[in-house]
Amino acid sequence: MECHTDASVVDSKVRVDHVTGEVELVSMVVDEKEYHASAHGGEDFYCIDCHADLEDSEGEHYPNLQPVDCVTFCHDDPAATFLEGSHASLMQEKGVQLPTCKYCHTGQKSKMNTPRADNLEHRGDTIEKCGGCHEAYYRSYRNNLHGQVTAMGYVGLDIATCVDCHGQHTILNSTNQESTLGAENAKETCGKCHPGAGNSFVKHVAHPGYKDVGYYKSALVALKNIRKDPGEIKAIVKSPQTLLTVLFLAYVGLLVVTFAQFGTHMLFSWLGSILDDRKENESDHG
Repeated sequence: MECHTDASVVDSKVRVDHVTGEVELVSMVVDEKEYHASAHGGEDFYCIDCHADLEDSEGEHYPNLQPVDCVTFCHDDPAATFLEGSHASLMQEKGVQLPTCKYCHTGQKSKMNTPRADNLEHRGDTIEKCGGCHEAYYRSYRNNLHGQVTAMGYVGLDIATCVDCHGQHTILNSTNQESTLGAENAKETCGKCHPGAGNSFVKHVAHPGYKDVGYYKSALVALKNIRKDPGEIKAIVKSPQTLLTVLFLAYVGLLVVTFAQFGTHMLFSWLGSILDDRKENESDHG
């Protein structure tokens, strides 16, 4: 670490990401304070534990080290559970290269500083990282209480982010019974923050779509195709999302009518006062 904390000794280097193929300029300077606050910054952890090809080197070493292998020696269990999840299976099915650990586990200032799981900045970054792919769910998350609180900058352990509900590595579709939000597990998952969460509690709409134009477009398409596929519109009608949407539209409609009446009343009152003033002026001059 003696060399890599001194900017006069080490510089930046051009590196090609072995997954994305992107060329990037990476600083080789390590912020010692940031590093020790990271997941790998403990006293019993050394550079060679990750950079295995440094084993026989002393002092200045070969500059082009191999990419760090997070899986083989240390994180084989999380990697195995990730491969069991929906992300890995879907990406493999579509022929998309699986992401490395660093895709999700990367520090704000440097990829070298892997944040701890309970790091608040990391929890906030996780929401944005998930939202980069799941845009519609990101928008609907921002419409519920969890998302509104985190949007204000609070990402404490007592407010849910994506991984708190959907799991960390073995993320499964909520329709899967083994999912953290499956019928058998939802009460336990919600109960971590909401003790006593029962059957009615877990039926709440976690991703309200009433503010998303896409939700209304999909409902309109289902309505147009009602003869071809009546099951789709039936599913929409039975969904708790529909009741929430009706209540939202009724609420907005009530506000519009109320303020429209208020505005109309004020307009006519203003016009009436102008006419009264004009009549008074005419009578005074008469």
